[in-house]
Amino acid sequence: MTGTRGGRASVALAALTACAALFLSACGGNDSKSSASGTSPAAQAADPAVAKLVPANLKSAKVAVFGDWAPEEYVENGQIKGWSVDVAKAMAARMGMTFTYQATGFDVIIPGLNNGRYDLAVASLGVTPDRLQSLDFVPLQKEGTAFGWKKGAGLDITRLQDVCGKSVAVLTGAWEYKYLTDNNAKICGSNPMRIEQFKDQPSAELAVTSGRVQLVAAGSGKLKYSAKQSGRLDTSSLLVNAVYNGLGVKQGSPLGPALKAALQSVIADGTYARIRAKWGVSSQGDLKTAVLITKAHPEG
Repeated sequence: MTGTRGGRASVALAALTACAALFLSACGGNDSKSSASGTSPAAQAADPAVAKLVPANLKSAKVAVFGDWAPEEYVENGQIKGWSVDVAKAMAARMGMTFTYQATGFDVIIPGLNNGRYDLAVASLGVTPDRLQSLDFVPLQKEGTAFGWKKGAGLDITRLQDVCGKSVAVLTGAWEYKYLTDNNAKICGSNPMRIEQFKDQPSAELAVTSGRVQLVAAGSGKLKYSAKQSGRLDTSSLLVNAVYNGLGVKQGSPLGPALKAALQSVIADGTYARIRAKWGVSSQGDLKTAVLITKAHPEG
């Protein structure tokens, strides 16, 4: 997903401490982030029309949260935070459910959904054809890819071809890696971009601010937030290939329709807009209508 609130080093340390102290048994060896937890108690003000869509045996859910993607979702001082987490908590209340959150690395989230380790992911998951082979989605926003570079480097990315011939840092497993890799030859021909993968977003951004890599590609909201917080990056006004992103569940999960209804409920009464405004992320990507995206219905 850098200099966000509190500094990334302290965030990572806090997350590791939380993992060791609270959830040591839950920390798989493949997790690149530590675990932390928080719960959203089933609220008394559950929406009956939403709650009736929740299967009787699903009154609680294990929720994987990407621990390093501020301001959407992240860990700070051992606490899981972010606007998407706040929206998920509001949705859990409408559903009459308890969500238990565990922060983890991005690369283990999709496997964790598929093998049943998690029931739901709050991880800014972009909807892609590949992911629709195993997951369903309830998006929380529509967002494009932006590019960032070291402040003062004198770069300007106004069209995708401006990236050709340059080195580009991306998060391993992120939508940007697949999109840029799949389209590198088409976009750049004999002058391809040099795409470098990093295990976490702070490492990708550090590679750029330290001068080792020229550009970093990431979701526009995340990258612009990071640039504002750190003061060490400039970002492009160019947004590439806007896609839905947000919550993911295993394909065919009975939670899907209930999550869609819950999101529509928090959109309809203004809760969604208030949360987005509180975090300063209101944009043209705000949703007016909740959708459930599946392989059979890729447009929702």
